[in-house]
Amino acid sequence: MGSNSSWLRADPWRALLILVAVCYGIVQLVVVTPGMGLGWDEAVYVSQVDPRVPAAEFIAPRARGITLLVAPLVQITSSTEALRVYLCLLSALALYVSFATWLRVRSGPMVPIAALLFASLWLSLFYGSEAMPNLWVAFGAVAAVGCFLRCVRPGSGRGPAAGVALSVAAVALLRPPDSIWLVLPLAAALARPGWRQAKAGVALVAGLVAGWADWIVEAYVRFGGPAARWQAAGAANETGLHFSLYEHARALNGPLLCRPPAHCGPVVLPWLLWWLAIPALVLLGLYAARRRELLAEYMVPAAAGLSLAAPYVLLVGYAAPRFLLPAYALLALPIAHGVLWLLAEPLKPGLRYAVSGLVAAGFLGQFALQGLTLEKVAAPRLAKRQADAQVARALSALGLRRPCLVYGEHAVMIAYRVGCEAHTVLRWPQESAAPAPVQSAQRAGKRVVAVDMGRSPAAPFLLTWERRPLPAARPGKWHVYLPAEPATTGNPKVLTRRPSSGAGSDTRPRAAAPRRTAPEAAPHGRSRPEPASSGYGSGTPTAGRAVTAPRP
Repeated sequence: MGSNSSWLRADPWRALLILVAVCYGIVQLVVVTPGMGLGWDEAVYVSQVDPRVPAAEFIAPRARGITLLVAPLVQITSSTEALRVYLCLLSALALYVSFATWLRVRSGPMVPIAALLFASLWLSLFYGSEAMPNLWVAFGAVAAVGCFLRCVRPGSGRGPAAGVALSVAAVALLRPPDSIWLVLPLAAALARPGWRQAKAGVALVAGLVAGWADWIVEAYVRFGGPAARWQAAGAANETGLHFSLYEHARALNGPLLCRPPAHCGPVVLPWLLWWLAIPALVLLGLYAARRRELLAEYMVPAAAGLSLAAPYVLLVGYAAPRFLLPAYALLALPIAHGVLWLLAEPLKPGLRYAVSGLVAAGFLGQFALQGLTLEKVAAPRLAKRQADAQVARALSALGLRRPCLVYGEHAVMIAYRVGCEAHTVLRWPQESAAPAPVQSAQRAGKRVVAVDMGRSPAAPFLLTWERRPLPAARPGKWHVYLPAEPATTGNPKVLTRRPSSGAGSDTRPRAAAPRRTAPEAAPHGRSRPEPASSGYGSGTPTAGRAVTAPRP
């Protein structure tokens, strides 16, 4: 007992950082819950290393970092609940490890307060247990900058240089282009007198080489070389010169993806005020650092944060709030420094009370705004992703077994649970003939089903298929379509059309009409899958076209 108390007295800020990380994990488990089903992109990533299901198509922009992260658990179990708990624990550990690198740079309350500011974001809490790359890029960026500042100090040894290389390599494995935008300001900082350490430059280059190696090798194996893959990634992501600051402002309060044709709603005033406070507080932190002759030390995370945000504001014509997670993580450091400087300044008693009250109100406002938004974001997505699981169970009850193809809405998420290949549509085709993926699967002897949320008439080619309602799948009015002829030579009673007079069927002819569908209409990006992991946009075609999921 005495040794524990002496440790707390000797290193209270590390203990406080551990407490922040523990609370971060607990809030994830309580609010987001392990019952949250997989989203579109998560199913793509996880299927790459799940031996029980076919691997979904891994398009040019994606990178393998997340698949490596989830592989140890997915090899053992396909339980989504286990995966959520696993990622929750890992993210809490990563929060501690990444910010703990800064305790060696500047010990004190600044580090746990910066970690608290970042961990309390609804984005950080929602994506902590999601198999998506942006949060992990944020952790890697914080660790990289902290190790870099230690590395440029004379006599720092090999440890900080190794930390820089490992952190940059991790970022590159997750989102290769992000690693370039992270390294640029760090390389520029080496020009500062007194910081010209060769080992720091070598560590940056080594991290880039190690992290990009997998992406480059795969480019030669599957895409015809790095140039061809880069071109394909750019085409898939529709990148170019844009200015999407307004779209990012509209996405602050919960849309996971703000991209046409989805309507993301107006800018919400409380969130706009919160957003506008960030640059003001960063400037306050830099001013405080200048007063304390620490300006260069805090300029590095500020510059790196702005650098990581720049491509998503200037090269992508749409927004997803998670794109800015690395910037928020890095900017939390100068913000925390500025807040502590305000509280430490010698002021008159009345003014001191006013400043303390303002800081306390700021923290309470942060927690309230983020908490309310997290609840608004998590609850409907939990329900809608559970609907995918209910549809998958219904398909299994109908006898759907491998080899099989699920075609239609949310097909990637549903097919992953059933063990099938998938072809998700953003808009149902209006041709009377079955689409090529369906015909190809039937010729190959695979069982084929189509799934639809039933919000409008079916596609013309489905008029000859049997339409069965799935009343247990909610929200939405889900239906499954079964082809007129069995797709395999197996049990003819399985997945074959039955007479329309049977209970629970609905085979009335319906007029075809154009309609848009979404991989997860409200909860998962409105009208698109979440963007691919190594480019700056969605790795999917434009709306109105189908998105294929089976590995080619």
